[in-house]
Amino acid sequence: MQAALTQLNMSLSSSIRSRLVDSVPTIDWRLYLLTLLGALAVHIVYKIYVALYISPLRRIPGSLLSRITWTRLKTHVAIGKMAYLGKQDYARYGDIYVCAPNAVSISNPNDIRLLLNNPTVPKGHFYNILRFTGIDNTVSTQDMDLANSRRRQMGPYFNPTYLAKMEKTIMQRGILSVKDKWDRLIAQSSDGVVEVNYSHDFLFASFDTIGTLIYGRQIKELQTNDAATAKWIDTTVTYLGMRSMLQLLPKFPLSLIEWPWDKRYKTLSVYIHESINARREYLAGLAETDGQFKKPTDLLQAFIDAEDPESKVRMSHSQIHGECVLMMLAGADTIAHTVAWTVHLLTLYPAHYKRAVAEVRSKFAAEHLISYSECRTQLPFVEACLYESLRLAPVTGGLLPRMSPKGGVVIQGHFIPEGTMIFVNFASANHHSSSWERPFQFDPTRFLADSELRHNVLTFSSGKRICPGRHLAWWEMLTVLANILKDYDWELPADLTHLGPGVLDEHGYPRQMDSQQFIVVKPANVERDCRLVITKRKEN
Repeated sequence: MQAALTQLNMSLSSSIRSRLVDSVPTIDWRLYLLTLLGALAVHIVYKIYVALYISPLRRIPGSLLSRITWTRLKTHVAIGKMAYLGKQDYARYGDIYVCAPNAVSISNPNDIRLLLNNPTVPKGHFYNILRFTGIDNTVSTQDMDLANSRRRQMGPYFNPTYLAKMEKTIMQRGILSVKDKWDRLIAQSSDGVVEVNYSHDFLFASFDTIGTLIYGRQIKELQTNDAATAKWIDTTVTYLGMRSMLQLLPKFPLSLIEWPWDKRYKTLSVYIHESINARREYLAGLAETDGQFKKPTDLLQAFIDAEDPESKVRMSHSQIHGECVLMMLAGADTIAHTVAWTVHLLTLYPAHYKRAVAEVRSKFAAEHLISYSECRTQLPFVEACLYESLRLAPVTGGLLPRMSPKGGVVIQGHFIPEGTMIFVNFASANHHSSSWERPFQFDPTRFLADSELRHNVLTFSSGKRICPGRHLAWWEMLTVLANILKDYDWELPADLTHLGPGVLDEHGYPRQMDSQQFIVVKPANVERDCRLVITKRKEN
């Protein structure tokens, strides 16, 4: 009996399983795939239709791909070619074009100035990538009230009068650091001829200068001025840029490439925290002994003392930390690479190099250290070389976004609705034919013939959001360039044959070295391209 029941249960179970299997529909995978592809095709066709026939930007030039997806722009951002993309698209589409869905790029200097000087035009959310410490800083904030307050707080400390009090540190950590290394290498050589990597050396000096002004002390990792240290600096600053740019892309798996540099960044971040705390303890000791006159004169002290004259508000510890990180990137990297681009361009144009050398050496003896004020008053051509470098190879030469204001705005006859992202194409603006004759030629003399042209160089931006540290940048750039022109003779290494006065680009001018951009535009192949053979100056 038990066996019969067991057999009956097995039979019923088998029957039920059979019916259940028969009741489950068989999936036609080909039909499923075709359905997915069809839905995707409908979606793409819909986006194309909207972009070409409905979008308020439909009459503005631009590629079809840019109209329907951000992929093209974000890809160029991720690989460090945003500036290249801006130049390429300007050459093809002109003063205004669609660069992404609901986003346009503008290149005409007049349009850019009007936009940047319009107080109702906010920065785009893209600037959130510059919130290195998670809170707004001078550059990242989209809050105009905060931006104005921060400028009232910090403005007095970035003017030439206050910077003059820091000149000893700027000169010691800047040009004198470069000279000490180059003179030592020349003295150690058998024939007085050495090869240097000027990008490494300028970056070291600039980072050491800004670091000392920010931290109130020299960073211990910078006490050895060698290639490894320069690479440590370069990769740290690159990491800050990549860390920011990766916020535009999916966090995983792309964020995995961050970890090798994270330790370097954290080292600098810890230095900032420790320096702020140490300075506050020092100031507390001064207050107890009534020694306020002994306050240090540097950027760290400036940030601590900075007070909005209207609200009487000072910056918090976190806000000071954020501004210090910003200065580390915007200060050190941009200054060093501007001088590096200028040296590079002078090697490509020997006539301008000879004129710069003649100007400096006719005014100053070999043993004289040229000061900032002497550069400004006595070296107009050297200053023009830096302006031309800032124009031709702008270190901030990417696409920087603003938002179309309430009620929209008209640019080049096109209405740009409220909320549309407007990218300012600084690289193309600095080459715009309306402002510049022979825009792709390095010609510093243009600034001697017409000093008003300086206002058309937009590398430091324009309007209320102009770079607050531009005076400090000029202080470093001028003193470094003028003194190395005075003290050393330069030439390109014999094996550097892919660059030089006779190697021309598509415009018929000497070809510039390749670049990449992770916030700052810098040489792409530093070890290969930024080499220079130097000797001590030869007296005529």
